[in-house]
Amino acid sequence: MNPAHVHAVKRAISTYAPALFSAIRYGRSVAHRRRNVRLQSRLTPWKEAFVRKFGSVVQGGPFAGMTFHARKLEHVYLPLLTGSYEAEIHGFIETALQRGPKVIADVGCEDGFVAVGLALRAPGAKVFAYDILSVARDLCRELARLNKVEDRVIVGGECTPETLNTICSERSLVFSDCESYELELLDPDKVPALRNADIIVELHDFMRTDIAITPTVLARFEATHDITVTGLKRRSADDFASLAMLPKEVRAQALHEDRVEYQQWAYLKAKNW
Repeated sequence: MNPAHVHAVKRAISTYAPALFSAIRYGRSVAHRRRNVRLQSRLTPWKEAFVRKFGSVVQGGPFAGMTFHARKLEHVYLPLLTGSYEAEIHGFIETALQRGPKVIADVGCEDGFVAVGLALRAPGAKVFAYDILSVARDLCRELARLNKVEDRVIVGGECTPETLNTICSERSLVFSDCESYELELLDPDKVPALRNADIIVELHDFMRTDIAITPTVLARFEATHDITVTGLKRRSADDFASLAMLPKEVRAQALHEDRVEYQQWAYLKAKNW
């Protein structure tokens, strides 16, 4: 079932049977958490071996070489350390970096993996990292200090359209992973500076039933950007050399991110850069 059909079904259920929709959504979230707990528990001995060999240094992907947070084994997430995390957008990131951004905004920065990684890859850029959670902001600041880019990573709370319009200038890159808030934030009528900015966005259609986020957001930029959309792609352990230390039957688990099958991302490449 394609994303449009999924959205139509969800909208119908939420409209005509809201109690059922809430129950389904809650059940899926519980199942998701339990599935992750089981998977991460099974990986514990292999996490220990991986960290013993490589420490907390990211081994592959666009941010290879970055020092990540040292964590207790139950909180170690191998896709981050192997560098396989969100492999679907690695090409987007490389293309955007080749264009030499001077200002980078990471909205929904969480623990700073992307914000600090981009700061390391774009030493001439100033990075603005936003998250509404104070614990995430603290972690992002800590990661910036660990990687000695704290002078170029400015961490803040809520990023409103007005905030984004203020910081975006010539050759800006916006990285958005903000749990459906992209619908409000990525609007060139509210943020005119976006018309000339590159944008990499994780699309969260599965979090809204009142509107289809992907076509709504992308339609706003059809005239000003070249748009590429990608969905989930099968990963190969052969693409991440550090996984060779794990048994073959474990490598696929180490790559697993437990995402919905209709997850999508988009790269909006500004025509007027």
